Amino acid sequence: MAGDSGRSLEQVLSPYLEISGVNTAALVSSDGLPVASAGGAGVNLEALAVRAAILAAATAELSSELGGRPRILALDNDGMGVILAPLTSDLLLVIVGAKKILGLIRQ
Repeated sequence: MAGDSGRSLEQVLSPYLEISGVNTAALVSSDGLPVASAGGAGVNLEALAVRAAILAAATAELSSELGGRPRILALDNDGMGVILAPLTSDLLLVIVGAKKILGLIRQ
């Protein structure tokens, strides 16, 4: 990547795995395609990418109706946490891990 000393996207994502509780970090296209990932043991990345993109699109529509745009979406799932953060109009950061990762979100 230009501007990032030639590091791969996987190398850029790997520091997220050093955060306690995080087991997957992925970049997903707005079309629901996995672009890059780190970790991901036990996670179906293709299914995660599709569903994350659908959820991000629905959240963007709802936010637009309310006069804003989404910054971060957090899911508190049974024993797991999922964080979705749009990086650009075409790219979404998805972080999956233990429920405690939801504490990473700051205003």
